[in-house]
Amino acid sequence: MDGGRTDLDLRRLRSFVAVAERLHFGQAAAALHVTQPALSRQIQQLEHDLGVTLFRRSSREVALTPAGEQFLQDSRELLAAARAAQNRARRIASGEGVLKVGFMLSSDITAPLHAFSAREPQVRIELVRLRWWSQSTDLLDGTADVGFVRLPVDAERLRVLPLYQKGLCAVLPVRHPLAGEDTVGLRALADEPLLRYADASPAWSAVWNTDPRPDGTRWLRGPDVHDMEEILAYVRAGGGVVMVPESVAAVFPRPDIAYVPLADAPPGTVALAWDGDRPSPLVETFVDATRTTAVDVTRPTPGSAPAP
Repeated sequence: MDGGRTDLDLRRLRSFVAVAERLHFGQAAAALHVTQPALSRQIQQLEHDLGVTLFRRSSREVALTPAGEQFLQDSRELLAAARAAQNRARRIASGEGVLKVGFMLSSDITAPLHAFSAREPQVRIELVRLRWWSQSTDLLDGTADVGFVRLPVDAERLRVLPLYQKGLCAVLPVRHPLAGEDTVGLRALADEPLLRYADASPAWSAVWNTDPRPDGTRWLRGPDVHDMEEILAYVRAGGGVVMVPESVAAVFPRPDIAYVPLADAPPGTVALAWDGDRPSPLVETFVDATRTTAVDVTRPTPGSAPAP
């Protein structure tokens, strides 16, 4: 002891537990692969440090004192906590204690996250914001280990588990003649300039090139945009319209913006995606947890490698 402060040595705690559970110094020494005199010295030093007697010793038996019985219970808890801390530190150092999950603002991720955490409570989840134009790259370069994406994705390396479908809607200023409609058709928007994501992947550029015109001509090209705030600014100013998933309306409600469901645009598919060339037990567990919570699994999209 030093000034009333005791530093507990884990080795001495293990020695104490070995003796306390066997109540025999010889058997404990054999289990610990130490000599009996060395073990006796460790117990004596522990009792000296604590300032209490842990064992009653006689020529016939070894028994725990009341203080020893309590200390046995506490020592087991301390050693278990120490093992857990060591295991967590090793997992984190090896990258096994953290799972980076990518998401988009309109993704339904609560149920999969809870299901995974119930299976792997010791794993820390880091959420990573994904965007349409970089979702494939973020999964392939390790920015995210696994992610909720919107199909299509470009990369053939990505494994994909389709989850559910979300309808698309047109984003219009509230003063637009069609803003109060229950639904709107693509052809009704044929003369509107279409806002385009400046950094969209080739797969998403094909989505934006959906043909709304009876004569086969394409959308009027509107300004290039980079994020939702920029989109909303252009829409409010009458600079164009854009197609977004219906769930975006709940994320970006605006009194001067109308989200009108598109009647004749195919719904978009939300999927879970991950790099098939970087196998990970945590990713596999997350995929399985997500699969168990999916309520509307769709058919794999052509061009994407479906999950097994």
